[in-house]
Amino acid sequence: MVELIAKLKSEYKNVLSQVDDIIPNLDLTEIEQIDFTTSHKLEDDEWFKITNFTNKNFFINECNRCFSTVSLHQISNGDYKDIEGIAILQQNQILFQRITPSLYIRQKTFLDYSDDPKIVKQRNQIEIREEADAAYVYDDDTLYFKSISKIKILFPGIEVLQREATQQEVNNFMDNDFISSSSFDSTLVGVQNRKRIADIGTKYLNLSEDKQQRLIIYAREKTGINLENDKFEIKNDNDLKSLLYAIDQRYYYADIYEENRIGNRGFIA
Repeated sequence: MVELIAKLKSEYKNVLSQVDDIIPNLDLTEIEQIDFTTSHKLEDDEWFKITNFTNKNFFINECNRCFSTVSLHQISNGDYKDIEGIAILQQNQILFQRITPSLYIRQKTFLDYSDDPKIVKQRNQIEIREEADAAYVYDDDTLYFKSISKIKILFPGIEVLQREATQQEVNNFMDNDFISSSSFDSTLVGVQNRKRIADIGTKYLNLSEDKQQRLIIYAREKTGINLENDKFEIKNDNDLKSLLYAIDQRYYYADIYEENRIGNRGFIA
């Protein structure tokens, strides 16, 4: 049985159940799965994933395999205006959608030409889109999504993955012995670079000393940043972005086209 539940401000409530699927399940064979990182920009066929989701602080009870909708109250007509999102429990997935005011349909008249043309007057409806904003798959305990901003209201606390580095974390990064930043005030570091430091800077610290040194050599070859006493001379936010891209190993050379490029994500072998 397929079940549809709705998230109101303080709780989920039952809406309906039916035999047929409501929207298509996320087909994992048709997507490119990317471990979440703030520095990656998704292509059309890519989805972020968070594995071992049950162990995350932002895991929600509704994703428990043993969760039962029997424990929920039935939604009332007066509740629909307060819906913030929906969850569809079907097969081995839970499909989530954020519900925004633009998805409400009120007092509209349509010409229906799916068969013989006829006028259809719609009263109060909510559009359910064909693609989920997020999908949780029980079998691999993984959450798939494209945008944290769309689902943060459904998974409270998940926005920590997009957090900005604190000023102390920024200062600590800028104090690395391979950086010279005397001409750039660390308080002027922009929002996007603060997010990159919170993500990429942490990954760098977790690397072995050998891999850290290989990254520095790589950055010297790829960034074009001026060196001062063998240190990267960071004069502005753009220099810092270039260095952070290098630490994420995003620069590469396309030999057929004979041009340098910046990739969406990096890797350390």
